[in-house]
This record gives sequence, structure tokens and C-alpha cells, in this order.
Amino acid sequence: MQFNDTTNKSGLIQQCERWTNLGDAGISGDSFLLARFTADINAAFDEILPLIFASDAKWQWDDPNHTKYPVATTDLVSGQADYPFVSDEQGNSVLEIAKAYVMDTQGVYQELKAVDAETDVGAASILAQASTNVGTPSRYDKLGPAIFLDPIPNYSATNGVRAVFSRAPSYFTAADTTKTPGIPVPFHQLLALIPSRDYVAIHKPDNTSLLTIINNKITEQKTMLKDFLSKRSKDERVVMRPRVESSR
Repeated sequence: MQFNDTTNKSGLIQQCERWTNLGDAGISGDSFLLARFTADINAAFDEILPLIFASDAKWQWDDPNHTKYPVATTDLVSGQADYPFVSDEQGNSVLEIAKAYVMDTQGVYQELKAVDAETDVGAASILAQASTNVGTPSRYDKLGPAIFLDPIPNYSATNGVRAVFSRAPSYFTAADTTKTPGIPVPFHQLLALIPSRDYVAIHKPDNTSLLTIINNKITEQKTMLKDFLSKRSKDERVVMRPRVESSR
């Protein structure tokens, strides 16, 4: 389902016009409401993201509207343990780091073992960062938006740290028309139902029957989405896992 289809009346915006009873062009023809509903559709995306990530143990979700893979690199600096990954190369927010790699002294990326310095036995030294604990990193801990390497590297390498992560979706702008949501097609309507629910709750609170219908549809769609994602297999991923290679 595309974002705004004023010709065939089948876009997300047109679905919002239908569910809110704002009528044909009630949103698409009003610049203020179009901007408002665009923001609300993006907020709806945020609402279902936890559901997506909680259900995709077998299916590593990434919005196919992104033009680059969910991978970022930064320079490895001798004596530096911490490396933040706040956003990808296109400015999309990084939500969670899935894997980390470090280039060794031969110029080959090696996957690091993930540990938790707060709970794993013998891992507390990662955050303690003893000055004598140096060498080629073999493991890492995540703290906020950063990874901490252990041991601390005693050499530098251009683009020597690489992270694979989950990230925010590709959000809509009010100027979008044919762009489609980066979730499975059967569940596109969720991004229209959620903003419609909020609009009706605020502006038409007496229409309890409509609000009940919308809420029931949202619950049904969320349940089906969770079911769908949890049954996906690794060889059915929509987005390919990035390939990590030597820079040589």
C-alpha cells in the first residue's frame, strides 16, 4: 500500500480518511492535516517496532526502503576501547547492535564474542579498561549506543571496527506518494488504523462504536503480524545479511 494515492484512493492517507470519516481529500487536500497524519503514521511505525523486534528471532527485519545495508564502520584507534554507533551512514538511528567485527593486524575482519560485563564471569575488565590490557580485540560489551572492546587495541586500522545492527525504519514525509511501508504487505493497514484510532479518540470520542471497531482491527492485525514474523525462517529473509570481508 503506497503512502498517498489520490487517484485510486488506496493509499495509507486515503485509509485514514476513510476510518476517520474525514472524507475524500479530507487529509490529502489539507496541508496541515497531511503533515499531522504523516507524523502520526510515523509514530504508528514506532508503536509496532517493539512487536516486530520481539517476533523476529528467525527473521532479521530491516526496512527495504533503506538504500544501504544495516552496517557501519569506524576507525580502530590504538588505546581506545569505546566506539559509539548512534546512526548509520544515512543518519538512521541505530536501535540495537547485533554483531561486531574488528580488523586484525593482517587486515582481516574477525567477529567478536559478545559478553555482558555486568553478569558474565571475567568480563568486568572490559569496562575497567586496565592500561595493561592491550592487544587484538576478541570480545565486546554493549553499553548504550557504544561497544567496548577487550582487550584494548594496541594498533590502529582505517575502518577497523564494523557493526551490524537493527535500525529505525525509513519514515514518510508529507511529500511522499508512491513510497510503501517497509513491513509485510498484509499489515500495511496497521499504519493507517493506529493514527485513525488516535484521531477518533481525540476528536470524536462520542463515536465509541467506531473506536471499538478500529481498536479490534488493530488488535487483530498486531496478533497476525506477530504470528507471521515468528514463523519466518532464516532463508526467507527479505533483507540480506551484510557480508564482511577483508579490506585487502
